[in-house]
Amino acid sequence: MQTNSMYACLVAEASSDTPEVEQDLVGVVDATVYRDSDVLQHLPGAPEYIYISGIAVLNKFRRQKVATALLKACDVLARFWGSEYLVLRAYEDDFGAQQLYTNAGYKIVAGDAPWKTKWIGRRRRVLMIKQVSPESTYLH
Repeated sequence: MQTNSMYACLVAEASSDTPEVEQDLVGVVDATVYRDSDVLQHLPGAPEYIYISGIAVLNKFRRQKVATALLKACDVLARFWGSEYLVLRAYEDDFGAQQLYTNAGYKIVAGDAPWKTKWIGRRRRVLMIKQVSPESTYLH
């Protein structure tokens, strides 16, 4: 079992100029430092990476760049924590999510083993990585 040393839950809040919003939080994403060797084989020389999971945006705030802002915040967090790589998984047949991640700079590097999807009956996932560059540390 691996000990994770760092974790953050990043949130997106509704702007104060949207009074019709009942909730303050409109989006969320988890970021955790991992050292899984199955993933590290795709990250040359990296001792660890930040795994991005649980990204969610309220339905009425989708297609308003909330998820994009959360992913940019993950870039900032990676630089702050001194991590060079961000990693996430997306379902192979979820083209909308894959497009979001591709537009944010992630690249597909691997997929789930066939036995995990055919024999166990799970949807196939792809592993996507992003190498964080210094210029991605600022939110625009």
